[in-house]
Amino acid sequence: MTATQETDMSHAGVAEIIDAQSQRQHAEVVAWRRHLHRHPELSFKEVDTADFLERELAAIEGLEVTRPTSTSLVARLAGGRAGRTLAMRADIDALPLQDQKSCDYASRNANVMHACGHDGHAAMLLGAARLLAGLRAQVPGEVRFFFQHAEEQHPGGAQEMVNAGVMQGVDQIISAHVMSTLDTGHIAVLDGPALASSDRFVLRLRGRGGHAANPDRCIDPIMIGAQIVGNLQSIVSRNTDPHEALILSVTRFDGGSAFNVIPDAVELWGSVRCFSEQVREQVPALVERIANGVAAAHGAQCTLEYIRGYSPVVNDAAVAGRMREVVRQGVATAALHAIKPLPNSEDFSAFLKHAPGAYVFVGARSSAKGIVHPHHHPHFDFDEDALLHGVQLFANAPFHLNA
Repeated sequence: MTATQETDMSHAGVAEIIDAQSQRQHAEVVAWRRHLHRHPELSFKEVDTADFLERELAAIEGLEVTRPTSTSLVARLAGGRAGRTLAMRADIDALPLQDQKSCDYASRNANVMHACGHDGHAAMLLGAARLLAGLRAQVPGEVRFFFQHAEEQHPGGAQEMVNAGVMQGVDQIISAHVMSTLDTGHIAVLDGPALASSDRFVLRLRGRGGHAANPDRCIDPIMIGAQIVGNLQSIVSRNTDPHEALILSVTRFDGGSAFNVIPDAVELWGSVRCFSEQVREQVPALVERIANGVAAAHGAQCTLEYIRGYSPVVNDAAVAGRMREVVRQGVATAALHAIKPLPNSEDFSAFLKHAPGAYVFVGARSSAKGIVHPHHHPHFDFDEDALLHGVQLFANAPFHLNA
């Protein structure tokens, strides 16, 4: 028997154990998820959420639990076999949204809701932590379970955790997100870009106001701003490699106070998303050049405020490949599904600057159960069968990523 065959048999044996144990604890994972869904908390305010998770983690023998920030947790598990250090991350914060579902686990906190599945992510990782702790003698290396606060609000909790030193000694890191556009039973793992960066800008345009009956005596910032909006699209169509994805949207145009008054100034807000850091670096100068050029042509002045958000989430090909093997061999009722990179963004990228990793999409849509609403929707929910897939994904990962 070859070493590869022995490894495959070992993985298969571990997967069978994890499958059986994850089935047995599934009802409790669902209960954890529903508790968190009933009691959501906003970014940087996840006090009760963190306390609840800490109590549950403290009850699991073999975990060392710390609080790198006031509302985040790290649980460490020292495996019984030699191996590398793998970090696995779940986000735990909710959104400022009123839950409109009529179910017994709907949010009890007014205008706060788990509308993105973070309650499920936390429950999945908690289930995997308990399962792996029970298999500690067989676990290779060290496993760190990150329960991260404030993913939804820039500058994000991931960077705060990095600053607190949680990535020291980490060799690889993974995360998973339930996906409302992917049916339960399907899991997607991309090579390379998985999620886009998300930057913002504000253009403040000053002209000269006056009576709408005398536009010739004014420098009309609304007219100039409209030209800037149109010209900014040339960044996508004429200044970017057509093989590179870039989304630039002007999302707000403020100015004016009356029908018959041309204002002195207007303000434009915008969003920029892309998958390449090289493209991302080019955009601020292009926005400034175009906006200033159009403004100057009409005798106006323009200033740019450019706010960098989250970087692109780019999967390491080797880690992503291992995670696809996890799906094939370790997630009993799931299959791999091919998707394109998503233009959404999130702060897992902060961890990826310190170790290679992979971000995995777990299907959680069920038309048969009426679970069809998108993320960030007041009726958002996800198929709780996906929790089983998430637990199995996390629990099998240390064995494959140490192969």
